[in-house]
Amino acid sequence: MEKISNIISKKVISLEEGQRLGYIINAIFDEDLKRFLGLVVVDDESEQSFVVEYQKIKSFSEDCVVVSSLLDLKLYIEEETNSPIGKLVYDGTGLQLGRVCDVYLQGSVVRKIVTDKCEFLPRYIRKSGKNYIIFGTKSRKAKSPAKEIFENADKNLPNVFIQNVSQKVSTNVENANNFSQTKPYRIFANQSSILGRTMQSDLYGFNNEIIAKKYDIINQNIVNRAKRHNKLNLLLYYSK
Repeated sequence: MEKISNIISKKVISLEEGQRLGYIINAIFDEDLKRFLGLVVVDDESEQSFVVEYQKIKSFSEDCVVVSSLLDLKLYIEEETNSPIGKLVYDGTGLQLGRVCDVYLQGSVVRKIVTDKCEFLPRYIRKSGKNYIIFGTKSRKAKSPAKEIFENADKNLPNVFIQNVSQKVSTNVENANNFSQTKPYRIFANQSSILGRTMQSDLYGFNNEIIAKKYDIINQNIVNRAKRHNKLNLLLYYSK
């Protein structure tokens, strides 16, 4: 399985031209957070944003994301986003289940959402909104497992909920994603839209080193540090 945290900030290269096309700034999801639709790519020189659809991606490697040609990238200028990274999760009673820090993918299928407190399957998402994710089923009669997660916390049980997947999910590219039927979303137009924003919380790197402190004004040095730690996408959510 692929993790979104391992994909963000990777460079994108094309086989046809042998060229670096930019770097990944975020991933694109469908409305229900069940499908991974593609990636948002920012060109290093022009700072224009592009979308590469999932079916156009040749491979993910440790060092980069590979596409066939620069023609696989399409200019994209939408302002809305459905990326869950950085969003707070609440259940129907207002219980906070943490902030989303990662998404696990199998092909184009979202397998689980991970917060700093727990993890769960996308079928337990009642609504993915602009600011928050609401945890729970849409049926009022259905019992949400969220309460059990935190009731067991004082019994020295791990504060993690992992639902076993009983159904086999097809990862066939043809069936897994019909990009044309679902409108993609992008995070922001270019890197300059982050610069000048004010941090609302501390942001730390892989080894707990500080990337940016609360009330810092985001400059190019902070952006570069965030890119090195694959935290670029969190700058947007931790700042305003």
